[in-house]
Parts: sequence; structure tokens; C-alpha cells
Amino acid sequence: MFEDLANFPSMQRWRQQKQPIPVVVAIVRKELELPHFLLIQRNGATYHGQWALVGGKWDFGETLSQAIVREVREETNLETDFVALRGLVSERVMTPPAAEETTAEAAHFLLFVCELAVVSGWAQEQQEGAVAWFTWDEIEQLQTERLVIPSDFAMLQQFVGVETAVPHIEAEMMASIGQQQTQAPQLLRFQQI
Repeated sequence: MFEDLANFPSMQRWRQQKQPIPVVVAIVRKELELPHFLLIQRNGATYHGQWALVGGKWDFGETLSQAIVREVREETNLETDFVALRGLVSERVMTPPAAEETTAEAAHFLLFVCELAVVSGWAQEQQEGAVAWFTWDEIEQLQTERLVIPSDFAMLQQFVGVETAVPHIEAEMMASIGQQQTQAPQLLRFQQI
């Protein structure tokens, strides 16, 4: 099933995507008596009612840290600081087979899983859905009740408590794009974050 996604008709792809869509995902943790993790209850058509990690699309021109800090602010009203890139997940999604003849749909996302630290503010519901803090036991209960997106639960299992950051480099170049080179390309920034 997933082996043939590269040949999937574009009309059956989510938003007719041609490449995997880059998405930033946040693991936001606060320490009380027990660690608590921030989740959002999605109110859009996709994953409606499911609890998930906060995140969204990586806008053109943003650095990774700018993208994830912006997404968390937009979805929760929290001010955060980027801590580290904890992992990279290639997530392919297909509609489940149905009894009746329906056309399958598929999507492909490249998820940049980041750890963030809360700087200020209170988590508040915004347009994307309700937000709340959960202990690990509460998140496991959500998983048992099938109320959390399974891949988000797996990301929490995989990346919470990981102290090693994935090497993450921001590069900036000055070069002609889509036209003949008139000057030699210049590397302006190549920095490990």
C-alpha cells in the first residue's frame, strides 16, 4: 500500500502535494510535582477531537526556531524558546480501506520534532482548539482511549527525556536562482544551532 505512494495520482493527494510538506511539532514541557506536557485538541476536519502535539506548517523564509515558536504562540498564546531539534519523522498517511468503493487519499509530511521551553504566558485556547497540560500517565490514558493521535504519542515516547540534540544547521546563501550566475555564490551563514 505505502510502497506505491510515489505513483499516487495527484488528485488523490492531500492538497495535490508534490513533495512531503515540512511541519514543525513542539514538545513543550513544564515541571510541577510531575512533568506536564502541552497538547491541543484539534478542531479542524483532520484529526477532529484528537489530542496532539502543538505544531503546524513551516512558512517560507523562517528558521526552524522561528517557525516552531510562532506556531506555539499562534496555537496556545505561550511565549517559548527553542531548546533543540529532537528528531525528524517522515509521516505518510493514507485513508483506511472502506467496505464501499471509495477513492483512497494520501498525504506525506516531514515532521521536525522540537523541544521548547516556556518563557511566559498561560496556555489558552486559540482557533486551532483547546489546549491543556497532561502528565505522562494522563497521556497514556488518552492513548488507551484512542483520544491522542497515535504518531504524536509515539513521538512523545521516542523523544521525551532525550538529551542529545539532532545536529541542526542553518545555512544562508547569496546566489542567483533560476538564472545564469553573474557572481560566485556566497555562503553568509552556516551555523549549528
